[in-house]
Amino acid sequence: MKLVVNSEPHDHHGDGTIDSLLEELGAKKEHTALMLNGEVIPSNNWKNTPIKENDEAEVLVFVGGG
Repeated sequence: MKLVVNSEPHDHHGDGTIDSLLEELGAKKEHTALMLNGEVIPSNNWKNTPIKENDEAEVLVFVGGG
């Protein structure tokens, strides 16, 4: 399925959930925030929130430093 992830085209080959998209992207889920079509999706909903063709996801991965 074709998506837009962080303003770039992306072909998703997973099961069509946010959780599978993040696995496909290799994101560390415990350090990630996600917006789907402009709506923040809480991490406890990622496994059961479907994504659809042409959805737009913004994935933010937090990195600590000092």
